[in-house]
Amino acid sequence: MAQDSRHQLAYRVHFAAIGWADRHGHAAFEPGRLAALLGMEGKRLSDQSTRNAVARAKDLHLISARSGAACLMLPPHLFQKAKGAPVPCRLHQDR
Repeated sequence: MAQDSRHQLAYRVHFAAIGWADRHGHAAFEPGRLAALLGMEGKRLSDQSTRNAVARAKDLHLISARSGAACLMLPPHLFQKAKGAPVPCRLHQDR
């Protein structure tokens, strides 16, 4: 669903966060990977459009305010686990 261009970009960011989330709700992406997922017809989304899509998803509370293109975090009201992940997120250093 993250790659389905029929959905608005903010929701596609949310779907990417859900689809690539690890055990503690972090979806880490290599540089440019999220832009490539959100792009259409083999063209990656521009960096500015990617940032705007992430910002809109934050405004709608679909992802955590701490999110960025490198790591999308699901908010605790959407993703809760009793135990943390064995390896911390490389960007946020959370467990």
